[in-house]
Amino acid sequence: MSPYHDISKDAMRSLFNDFSALHLLVVGDLILDGYIWGSVERISPEAPVPVVNVSKKESRLGGAGNVAANLASLGTKVTLAGICGDDNCEDILLELCHQKQILPLIKEIEHHQTTVKSRVIAQHQQLVRIDEENRADVPLIIVENLLKEIRENADRFDGVILSDYRKGLLTREMISEILEMFPDKPVVIDPKGYDYQKYRGATTIKPNRKEFANAVQHPELPDEKIEHYARKFVADLSLEGIVITLGEDGVFVLDNNNESLVIPTKAREVYDVSGAGDTFIAAFTAGLIISNDWFTAAKAANLASGVVVGKIGTATVTIEEIFNNYGI
Repeated sequence: MSPYHDISKDAMRSLFNDFSALHLLVVGDLILDGYIWGSVERISPEAPVPVVNVSKKESRLGGAGNVAANLASLGTKVTLAGICGDDNCEDILLELCHQKQILPLIKEIEHHQTTVKSRVIAQHQQLVRIDEENRADVPLIIVENLLKEIRENADRFDGVILSDYRKGLLTREMISEILEMFPDKPVVIDPKGYDYQKYRGATTIKPNRKEFANAVQHPELPDEKIEHYARKFVADLSLEGIVITLGEDGVFVLDNNNESLVIPTKAREVYDVSGAGDTFIAAFTAGLIISNDWFTAAKAANLASGVVVGKIGTATVTIEEIFNNYGI
């Protein structure tokens, strides 16, 4: 493993401040995250379940939208490309993009449902989640139109994040087309599922520990074996490197110089890990483009995602919050 050369607080502050110079493209599965906030004072007489008195309802960008929202919150210009159904969710998604200053490139599909995940939260605890979705194939004409608009604007982007939530958009063919469009720019992928061959040729992918263990078909993969399988995985998929998030144990990085490092995370109280991976990949990609150093980018991403896990629900982080939390 490579010796860890720390980055100074001033250099880290400068790195985050330089995010504003970038314009990134996020392509992936759009999810509308709904939150129903309330309080519980009694159990229902109809069944042994809590009765929630609703105090607030809220919609947030989820999935690839949350990656874009995190980039925007960190000061990066961002374009979000994806699909939604012909329901009232498109207007909500567009309004949320407008609020976050995200440039939307969203295609509507007839007779298709936008993926919606609604959570009921009371006393700072999620009581239930209700999912509404279908995973029907995306019509070829929609994919072609989306790719056409991406191709027409490709020169504007400094890098690409593919956020795969396995909802049908990021097929092997779609990913291949995007990789061909951006041969000289970083394409960073948040993977999902079991078909990792479709990510072949990307700059890097960012699985978590469980996803990586399943990808290499070793569900009980011990820490001491991660590096061995990571090197083999990178070679097999023709990646430049790999980033594996390890939860409270930090992040394993194998960079484009074939050097590896585990970067520890700073201990803090964890309220909710949902969306932390979106924050990580947003900050990592921006940090990689600015610094051209994988370890520096991973440390920046660790700091950003470490703030988000202290929030409830799908959340974003600002540079000022990172500075305040870690004294940068």
